[in-house]
Amino acid sequence: MLIFGASKGTGLETARLLSRRGDTVTAFVRPSSDITELKAINSVLITGDALSPDDVAKALTGKNYDAILTTLGCFKCETPPDFIGNKNVFDAAKASGNSRVIMVSTIGVGKSDAGIPWISKKMLADIIALKSKAEDTLTTSGLEYTIIRPGALKNAPATQKGLLTEDPTVIGVITREDLATLIVQSIDSSNTIGKIYSAMDQEMVWPWGMF
Repeated sequence: MLIFGASKGTGLETARLLSRRGDTVTAFVRPSSDITELKAINSVLITGDALSPDDVAKALTGKNYDAILTTLGCFKCETPPDFIGNKNVFDAAKASGNSRVIMVSTIGVGKSDAGIPWISKKMLADIIALKSKAEDTLTTSGLEYTIIRPGALKNAPATQKGLLTEDPTVIGVITREDLATLIVQSIDSSNTIGKIYSAMDQEMVWPWGMF
């Protein structure tokens, strides 16, 4: 399994979960990333910049991964990787013959814009636009994709109440640990190929579930 965005957040939680069950995790990380946690779970590390097509291609050329996960995204970056970085991943995956790709996107993209509060839609307008382009690139790439759109993400212990739904109108809250569980379940199931899901916790209502 190759993970882009593995040094923190959802990517790191997924790496931990995969490692605990005995999978080999390869993490693509920036030179400036804190890799302490990834070293602790014996991840294979590849250093590079997701904004560089050459760096991304080197991580995949001649390699055969069970799946590729990208959680790339940045709200405050000067050059967000939400589109360019993800596109580099998709292009390199296709060129190298690595067909299975899971992308973590966001509620607010595509038909799920109906479920996002107007204030969130306004604040995240630029990021939503970039992730929309990334999703469009992935769904037309010919790759075996799964797209997961979480709503609000919470740093808290897993509740084991996370779920994926194809209903684009829902919005909710989910912990990163529970989202990681859903990602791994999606990797394991061929039934999720070609699907776009919203992710939420069954018992966390937006926005109160954030507190």
